[in-house]
Amino acid sequence: MKHLYIFLIFSNISLLGFSTNNDTCKSAKAGDTITHTFHLKNDKASVQEFHVQVENPRSLACTYLLTDAIIRVKPKAQYTGHLRVIMSKRLPKGGFETSQLAIENRTSGAKELLEFVTVRTKEHPFLLVTNAVIAETKAKTEQYPWAKNNLDKMLQELDTYQVPERKIVSKPRPVKVWSSFNYKPNDSELVFKLTLAWKLTGNAVYKQKAIQFIKDVCDREAGYLSIGAATSGVQVHEGNFFLHLAAACDIVFNEPEFSETDRDNIEATFRYYLAQNRKHMDPSGIMNHQASANAGAILSALFLQDISEVKYLTDAPGGMADQIGKGVMDDGWWFEGTANYCYLVVQRYSLVAQAFQNYGWDLYHKRFPVKFKSKDFENIKEGFTGMKFDNWGPITKNTVGLEDMVTPYIPFMDEDANVVATNDSNLKAPEPFYELAYRAYNLKELAWVLSKTERDSWLALMYGVPELPTVADPRINSSVAPNVGLVALRSQGTRNTPEKQIQAFVKYGTHGGWHGHFDRTNLIGLDRNGYKYFGAEMAWFGYGQPGYKESIQTSATHNMVIVDELQQEAVPSKQTLFFKGDIMQATVVETEARWRKIPLWDGEQFPPWKDTDFEASFKPIQQRRLTIVTDDYVVLADRLASNTKHHYDWLIHPVGFKNIEGVKPQGSIHDSLSTETDSPYKYFSNAQWYAFKKGAKVAFNDGGNKLDVHTLWPKAGKSFIANYPVGGKQRNDRNNPERRTYAVRVNEKATNFLHVLEPYQGEALIDKIVSKNPEELFVYFKDGREHRITIQNFKEGQTIIRLEEFKFNKLIKTEISN
Repeated sequence: MKHLYIFLIFSNISLLGFSTNNDTCKSAKAGDTITHTFHLKNDKASVQEFHVQVENPRSLACTYLLTDAIIRVKPKAQYTGHLRVIMSKRLPKGGFETSQLAIENRTSGAKELLEFVTVRTKEHPFLLVTNAVIAETKAKTEQYPWAKNNLDKMLQELDTYQVPERKIVSKPRPVKVWSSFNYKPNDSELVFKLTLAWKLTGNAVYKQKAIQFIKDVCDREAGYLSIGAATSGVQVHEGNFFLHLAAACDIVFNEPEFSETDRDNIEATFRYYLAQNRKHMDPSGIMNHQASANAGAILSALFLQDISEVKYLTDAPGGMADQIGKGVMDDGWWFEGTANYCYLVVQRYSLVAQAFQNYGWDLYHKRFPVKFKSKDFENIKEGFTGMKFDNWGPITKNTVGLEDMVTPYIPFMDEDANVVATNDSNLKAPEPFYELAYRAYNLKELAWVLSKTERDSWLALMYGVPELPTVADPRINSSVAPNVGLVALRSQGTRNTPEKQIQAFVKYGTHGGWHGHFDRTNLIGLDRNGYKYFGAEMAWFGYGQPGYKESIQTSATHNMVIVDELQQEAVPSKQTLFFKGDIMQATVVETEARWRKIPLWDGEQFPPWKDTDFEASFKPIQQRRLTIVTDDYVVLADRLASNTKHHYDWLIHPVGFKNIEGVKPQGSIHDSLSTETDSPYKYFSNAQWYAFKKGAKVAFNDGGNKLDVHTLWPKAGKSFIANYPVGGKQRNDRNNPERRTYAVRVNEKATNFLHVLEPYQGEALIDKIVSKNPEELFVYFKDGREHRITIQNFKEGQTIIRLEEFKFNKLIKTEISN
């Protein structure tokens, strides 16, 4: 396969009327001759004379030969010129040289340049594996049982894998119906693994499966060129498909089963994908879809050894420099704030980094300028359905790189290295990119993450270090990430047994665009004894369903205070306290936001949502939450303040409701908490209202994992228990039919809520709790201990917490936040 890469460095080509053949991009082995073709067109009524020469030929390694130097073109005629290049052995394999062809119109005096990039061919494979890596892997499987087990497991999977038959399917999407092939996004990765299996075992059956798949996809008449969509046509899937398709082709490209026509078809297929990708690139199109498409395009271009296209995909608007420079925040989190999509982006660019390293470049340590991220997305304006696309929080760095992207999630993992569920994400186990990251950076915390995995991915097999060091748990302390706006509070008396730590996660930061939730001040997670009391996707309806934006993303499905059954405005919020002590961990986060009606599904428009705006008279409401974590319980203190009365509903959504104490039922059970179509409460069913006068206590128990919720303030008010929304089949935390919502409602201009949550197994340790006002509480334990907590200046926003621990009335310890 031979390529030459040509592009213009000036845009006003109409001055001279010349063009190049984009399909004549070539590379060559040393000593080979390649030819570029260009055209000079004369649109004038008189003869035009051109002078053509190679600029500064003495500075070039290759030999450049022009057919003609002086060219006369008749009126309305076209001249086809040829530049022959003899590849020099002074360029290394994979090296490239830039040359310029100067074209002067002697008639008009106009001058322009054509720029060519000539690459010396590098032998396959050089993308995601090399022959050296394959040899290293073979040795590893012979010496290390885990690697042998990994290979055996992969072979078992591939032995039963049947390459899917190529079919065209038409699927309805919102507003549109379009056609694509029926391939799944991971089919090409499985085919890539087939090529690995062949190289590692010599079994030609694996190779034949892979080659048949590649021929099907790249068939000129009936393959990708005929339809332009390999999977669903969605960028995130297409990017992954072509990334691994390129890696598979890289391994088997020179095999005799491919004819020259097959190879031409393969090249044409990747060229077409690259052309499709260019249509989507946009400097405001920063999100996981475009990042995935960009990574897939980069590997496709690198497979073609099209260095000009690789440079374009790196530096052009919407390219890799934009995706990383705009999408990665100062704390290292990808701006969408969802563990699954954060991991997706890091995974894609980690594979790009490894391909670059195999080719001879270093992306692992490259830095990109931090750039301003637009408030709008490429096809919608800021605020549509409440979404915000810009980054919030401090900016302390002027460059960002892949190294910043692989470690920031660790402080927000549990003891098994699962990242807390935020925004549109479920609980996220470690991704295989940690294998590449540890190999590249040799950081202890990355080794700890890998120690929690099965190491059963192809990345572990090919790139995993043979032996991992024993590393202490790096995330047992409390932590904060100020841009994504996550706080992890971990009890410290149980730090030697991390699974027994109380871990509470609080949210206040960057919204996250399409995948953001409206939940500033939300308690997004509460863990203890390996049990997850909550998750960000406790219900899931699917992206193409009304319940996605009418329920899942709304404020009402989160553990926070809701105003007037509305949806919170996503605005930059702040943390005003973060304290790490021995017996107390604490944070205060706050926002000042308006509230609005939820968007409603409208399948006749795209995006399929009827949007609303804020009522003109609605003034922002101050919303503040204090969270305190001790070794035994969690305190949640909330402050709401407005210029007029509102319904304030304090909500929490555990599984396994058992009983509620201190209340009296009010009326009958309601089929739905609300009958209003624009209220998210319409998704809560089987609702029973109660009244209470001296606080309340609600008990939950899910398989022995218990949670007691003590309502201390308000002393009197209304409450309800309702069924939490269920959007489909149950899967782990999602759509659990036993999840219930407990709420406390007051109607005031300003109010305080004060709650204590005790998560435990076996018997509760708390005997009773006394609170005479919302600024203090006394917690009495069955073992003779007593906690006295005082909250000062919470109303003013300059909160100070004092916790005194007594044992049989003797003061043991005092901690004061500062």
